[in-house]
Amino acid sequence: MIFKTSDLAICADVSQFTIRDYSDQGLLGPIPRSSNSSYRTFDPRLVSQIYLIKTLRESGCSQQQIRAFGQNRSPENTLELFRGCSARLSDEIASLQARTDVLQSYISLIEEGLRTKPGGLALCVLPERPIRYSSILNGSGKLKDIEYLRRAHGQIRNSGNPGCPLGYAYSDFSDLLNPLARPAQLISFDPQGPDVRPAGKYLVGTVACYYGEKNGLAYRMRDWAQRNNLQLNGPAYAVYLLDAASVTEPEQYLLQIAVQAVQLENS
Repeated sequence: MIFKTSDLAICADVSQFTIRDYSDQGLLGPIPRSSNSSYRTFDPRLVSQIYLIKTLRESGCSQQQIRAFGQNRSPENTLELFRGCSARLSDEIASLQARTDVLQSYISLIEEGLRTKPGGLALCVLPERPIRYSSILNGSGKLKDIEYLRRAHGQIRNSGNPGCPLGYAYSDFSDLLNPLARPAQLISFDPQGPDVRPAGKYLVGTVACYYGEKNGLAYRMRDWAQRNNLQLNGPAYAVYLLDAASVTEPEQYLLQIAVQAVQLENS
């Protein structure tokens, strides 16, 4: 079976002009012409060759590279070209995945925020959530707040995906009751993070407030735990489920604090 130009164009989903252009550039190999006319004839298996050329173009290969590929085909040259394209695509995939991770991280927090009643307290079983810690610890107390945060943000930026939502981890829940206490670490809610907020039973509290304000949430959580015979074990995690990324008014920002809780035996 042989194809005319129009047949090949239909099967490969390209124009006849494209077929003739590829043929003139030598990208389809030697093209015989029919014995009773001057029309080009094509082997049907060239459809895959055309798809390959389209793939190379869509993979960022220049017209010059593709033309050289057509004129100097050899296993060695083909391997070099294909490996270069594959490496470039792998880099693009990694970049796209990192951007997808940022959006997915926001999506999960916003969805949780939409399900949450502001001001509520609840004992919940939370799943494991990947995070990325900065290594700035509370022991660096001599640093000014701005320097403390600059270093923590720098470490998040250099070690992982800087676009993901940020929160804080406190070494112990009691630190949240001290207005002068710093978070132990800055955390990034990065789905590719090497660390995790472990799965388990948590006392979870939320409050509508602006950045840096807690409006007594930690005290309400402490009192609720005492009334319900719960022991709160650090670390505690604080993150805004809703903030400037999703709402326009600061009074609509929704802070969540979660700390692992253990039910004590009644004495």
